[in-house]
Amino acid sequence: MDTGTTKWIPVPYFQINQEGTILNSSHITHSYFHTTSNIWNIIHKEDRNKAIIMVSQSANSDPMTKHLILQTRDKLFGNFKCTIQWKGGIGHLVCTEVKSVKGLTPLSVQRPLVNTQKRLEESEKK
Repeated sequence: MDTGTTKWIPVPYFQINQEGTILNSSHITHSYFHTTSNIWNIIHKEDRNKAIIMVSQSANSDPMTKHLILQTRDKLFGNFKCTIQWKGGIGHLVCTEVKSVKGLTPLSVQRPLVNTQKRLEESEKK
C-alpha cells in the first residue's frame, strides 16, 4: 500500500514486520497510542502470547483477529479488537477500541492495571 495513502486510513493502522517493528502507521494512530517504533511497547504483558500468535502467522495468511489490551496515549490500558493480515512479509494491523467485552468491563480491567503500573513506577524510584 502506498505510504501516502496509509497515513489517511481513518482507524489506528500499523504496518509491521515479523519482529514487531512499526514500518508505517496512520495519522490517527498517534491520537490513540504514544509514538513508538515497536508494537511490543504498547501490548500489555498478559496479552503478549496472543500477539505472538498473530505476529508469527505465515505470509499471505488469512486475517486473524484477537482482543488485546493495549497501552493508550494517556498511559492507561484499553481493550482493542486487533486484526492482522500478512502480505509480502508485511503485517497490516488494525486495532479498533472496544467499549466493552462480554462479562468484562474496561474499568474492571483498567483499575488493577493502573494500580500495578503505579506500584511499578514507585518501585523504580526507590
